[in-house]
Amino acid sequence: MLKYFGFIGGFLTVSAFLPQVIRTWRTRQTRDLHFGMFAMLVTASSLWIAYGFVINDWAVILTNVGMVTLNGAIAVAKLRFG
Repeated sequence: MLKYFGFIGGFLTVSAFLPQVIRTWRTRQTRDLHFGMFAMLVTASSLWIAYGFVINDWAVILTNVGMVTLNGAIAVAKLRFG
């Protein structure tokens, strides 16, 4: 039962970030977003993925794959829309 807490927490973390990604792409409003923050978040989540593989923890891996994807999508929007 305990291992499911990680999957549930990871799902909620990624799900909570999804509305921001959708809004950013729909409105194309990125002026107030700092590219450096998203670059750092992508880097941090990539390191968490590597750590997840080392400790063989799929909750850590999948959560951070989701976060790299979503933060990467916002970083791309920032580059594309300014």
